[in-house]
Amino acid sequence: MITAQYEHRSRPGTGAIPADPPAPPGPAAAHRESLATLAATTDAAPALRRSATASARAWHLDAATCEALALVVTELVTNVILHSGSPRVTLRLRLLPGVLRAEVHDTGCWHRRVTRRRAVATDGAAADLLRAESGRGLALVEAYADHTTIRPSRTGTTVLAEFALR
Repeated sequence: MITAQYEHRSRPGTGAIPADPPAPPGPAAAHRESLATLAATTDAAPALRRSATASARAWHLDAATCEALALVVTELVTNVILHSGSPRVTLRLRLLPGVLRAEVHDTGCWHRRVTRRRAVATDGAAADLLRAESGRGLALVEAYADHTTIRPSRTGTTVLAEFALR
C-alpha cells in the first residue's frame, strides 16, 4: 500500500504548496506527480483544491478535467476532515499516460459524524432536509471521476479517483 511513501512537499517555512510540481527524472516528463500533506482542518480542503487545480493547469489539462478534479478533491478532503478523525490528509496527484489519478489518504478510523445541526433537527421537514443534503459526496465523486476505488486498511483509508484524459 502507498501509505508509507507519503511525504510533505511544501516550501520550507511557508506551508505553501508548490504550484508547479517538478517532473520526475525520465524522458520528457511522461509521468508527473504532486504530493502534499496538511493538517486535517477546515483550511485543508480549499488549500488542496487550489494545489490540485494549479497542478492540473501546469500540466495543461483541459478546463473540464480541472473543474472535475477540484470538485472531487474538495469532497474527498472534506470527508477526511468530517469523518476520519485523522490528524492529517494527504493528496497525491499522478499524471500518467492517458489518465490523471488523484489519491486522498488519511490515517484515521472512519466514523459517522453527528453534527449539532443534525442533533437539533430531529423532527419534521428540517430533519428531512438535512438528510437530503448529506451523504451525496461519494456519489458526486463517482459521477465526476471515470473510476474510483476505496482502499480501507488498518492504517487509514486511501480513495483513488481517476480521470481519463482525452
